[in-house]
Formats: sequence, C-alpha cells, structure tokens
Amino acid sequence: MNNQLSPISWQTLFKKSIVWGIWLFFLAVFQTSFFSVFRPFGAVPDLVLPAVIVIAIYDRERMGTIAGIMGGYIADALGGVGLSLSPIVYMICGCIIALLAYSVLRRDFMSWVVGTVFSLIISGLASVIGAYFAAGAVHFDISDIFSRLLLPQFFASLLMGVPVYFLTKLIWSRFFNNREMEG
Repeated sequence: MNNQLSPISWQTLFKKSIVWGIWLFFLAVFQTSFFSVFRPFGAVPDLVLPAVIVIAIYDRERMGTIAGIMGGYIADALGGVGLSLSPIVYMICGCIIALLAYSVLRRDFMSWVVGTVFSLIISGLASVIGAYFAAGAVHFDISDIFSRLLLPQFFASLLMGVPVYFLTKLIWSRFFNNREMEG
C-alpha cells in the first residue's frame, strides 16, 4: 500500500474545504438547535467531531486536519462556549485518525467507531481540563463532571454519530470521486 500523499491542486483542496465546511456548519447548527431541546441521555451530542472522523478516514490527513480545525471553530462559535480547545483537539484527532486509517485501520464503519471513541475520550479530557481552569477557586468535583456531563455526552455523541457517519460518507461518495479523495 502506498501511503504517500499524492499532489493535490489548490482548486480541489478549496472545493473539498467548501463542501466539508458547509456540511460541518449544518451539523453544528443542527446540534445547537434541535439537540438543545431533544437531549439523548440528557446531553447535547457532538455531531461535528464524528463527522471530522469520517472525513479523516475517507479523505486522508490533509482534509482530516483542515476539517478538524474548521469543525472545532464552528462548534465553538455556534456552541456558545467561546473559544476553547476544540479546534486543536479536533485537528489532532482528525490527523491521528487519518494516519491510523491508512496504516493500521481500514476505511470502514468499525474504524470510524474506534476513531470516534478515541476522539470523544480526548475531547472529554480536554473539556475536563478546560472546566478545571475555568472553575478557578470554585469547588471542582470530577466525579460529578464525569457522571453528569462527560458520560452522557459520550454516549449521545456516539449514538447520534451513526447517522452522521452514513450521511457524511454519502456526501463523500457523491461529491468526490475516489481519485480526488486520495489526495
């Protein structure tokens, strides 16, 4: 298997960035509107990170990294949290999962599950770190954060991420041919 990235034109990279940016924006809007009322497991699921993982698995590390940065900024902008660690965390997860998909994992649903579980755990740890620093002198109960926030959000994101996987893969197969996706 050739793991070398093929050259890619700026036009193709721009086209992919536009398509994935619109899709990630749509998911973030849906996440912050619909799921602010309907909360599976009592939490708002993260729809953007599972989509970033699909993009990383099927579109290699260039777009996985770019989609991670875009998705992190979009999720922060629409999530009402302000600037957090999301762009960095999503970027790192997108790049790592893309590299693993082309060296260890396969490009399939189970790889997405593994990558999404890994990414949601990393994202949860980043949330705990952010909450710790935001709490300052306030009492910080880590067990409360895990039981009331992180575990419900983990399971909600994984469950709601399944349709996101299939829809993102459908967009991938409709908008881009396989040669384009290798770059």
